[in-house]
Amino acid sequence: MRSSLSGIGYKVEARNNARAMARDATTAFGEWLSLPEWEWYCTHTFAGDFKSPKLADKHFYAWFNSLRMACYHKRLERPYYFRVTEMQERDVMHFHSLIGGVGDIRRLLFKDLWELHGFARVEKYERGKGANFYVGKYLTKADGDIRLSHNLSKHLT
Repeated sequence: MRSSLSGIGYKVEARNNARAMARDATTAFGEWLSLPEWEWYCTHTFAGDFKSPKLADKHFYAWFNSLRMACYHKRLERPYYFRVTEMQERDVMHFHSLIGGVGDIRRLLFKDLWELHGFARVEKYERGKGANFYVGKYLTKADGDIRLSHNLSKHLT
């Protein structure tokens, strides 16, 4: 049976509607992620054939705890994050994250610290450049794993 209004098949219309809904959800999620005052946009890539999600989490949290300690010593509030996991086409795991509450902590120090595990980009977050939407697109990806810090909620209002 064909849709009388659009002249296209039901399956095509349903598929296009699902794509539109996913796009709308991604946009809304990206807008939600624009609320906190992010300071860094990071990409953490693992070396070679690293594929252990459990060990990857352990490495990320060790890295983040080092950042937390640096903030503590500078008398800053606890930093916060939003992180997603992605498998690259070459089958290597990496994270994208937005991080806030880091003040004047040196980004390149934490880039170097991550590079014990692979490759990192720790860039200054620039509002309006789309990093929040880029990270937000993982809401609708089948293999996307989303994590956030327990204290992020106080930065969302």
